[in-house]
Amino acid sequence: VTLSAPVLAEALRQVVRAASVDMQRLALTGVLMAAEPEGLRLVATDSYRLAVRDLPGTTVLGHGQKVVIPGRALGELNRLLGAGGDVTLCLEENRATFRVGNASLSTSLLAVEFPNYRQLIQPSYPNKLTTAREPLLEAIRRCRILARETTPVRLEMTATSLRLVVLTQDVGNTVEELDATLVGSEVTVGFNPEYLAAGIEAVSGDEITIETTDPIKPAVLRGVGADEYLYLVMPQRLTT
Repeated sequence: VTLSAPVLAEALRQVVRAASVDMQRLALTGVLMAAEPEGLRLVATDSYRLAVRDLPGTTVLGHGQKVVIPGRALGELNRLLGAGGDVTLCLEENRATFRVGNASLSTSLLAVEFPNYRQLIQPSYPNKLTTAREPLLEAIRRCRILARETTPVRLEMTATSLRLVVLTQDVGNTVEELDATLVGSEVTVGFNPEYLAAGIEAVSGDEITIETTDPIKPAVLRGVGADEYLYLVMPQRLTT
């Protein structure tokens, strides 16, 4: 079975980042590759965030078939894909082999049950904020400089703006404000800034949407006009 290298590279860039590196949680270190009615789906989660990428029209697996491939191996594969061209995938009972040009990469499949990720994704969300992606990414990177590992970044979403606030006791507060539009109710949600930045980086397009329900339920990031990818991130509880 043959895949386009640039398409697969982009999908892996978006998904592998959400896989766990904790070998004590083996099922979460893998990337699910599953046959869907519309094509191929790649899924990864470390339980703090979830990445789902659809490749419509791509038929690598048989009907209903799914395999779990180590995220580390797919990260290595992505380094081989830079030259472009096509990728050939050969699946055996417990191995996957990818051939790219003159190079090949073979890996064992993970004999694990991938978690039921679908239950985390709601059919729709009552609040949807839209803003420019690149300024948001720059703002969250500045916030990350001040935020400690355990310090959440607050996203204060209003009808016309998105405020990013980091409260740190000894350094002081950081506030970034961006133009945005909100459909739904105003809401403030806290997130781990590293996980949030990773999602903003992964989404494609000039504009990004952040869909929320309330401060204690997961939020979903998508690119405007790029529905084939979503990045779900768990909120972090705000103490003030």
